[in-house]
Amino acid sequence: MEEKKENLYKPGEKGFSVFLLLFGCYFLYESWKLYQQEPGASSYGAVPLFVSAMIVIFSLAILISDRKKKTENTGLSFGEAAKKTVGYMFPLDVLVVFILIVLYCVGMQIGIGFVWMTPVFLWISMSYLMRKGYIKNILWTALCMAFILLVFSYLFSVVLP
Repeated sequence: MEEKKENLYKPGEKGFSVFLLLFGCYFLYESWKLYQQEPGASSYGAVPLFVSAMIVIFSLAILISDRKKKTENTGLSFGEAAKKTVGYMFPLDVLVVFILIVLYCVGMQIGIGFVWMTPVFLWISMSYLMRKGYIKNILWTALCMAFILLVFSYLFSVVLP
């Protein structure tokens, strides 16, 4: 007996749980290393450790509870199922913004600097997502940067990278 199409999970629904589990495990490891530097409930590693542990626990709970439910990928080869899953989990807009975030991180890592990299990232990402209003996006970017610099640099005296 074939299940109704409405009862089937979309291709990426189970895959996203696996992605979150892997993401959570990585950050659980990293936050555990942070926590080990200064153990204690009030240490700087306590909150990341707690949050990443919750991500792992809840991802496992979702995977276990959904293990027997069918998806639209049932019966497909691994390659076809993986392609549909990745396509569903990361549509073009999400993928482009993810690539922009990675480029932002790379730019910060090679030393371009927050004050130069952030407005470029904000303007490009807003212009891509809205696909219009390029001049208006420059104004929004300037407003965001003014707020960030005012609050963090002057009010809180945070040294920006």
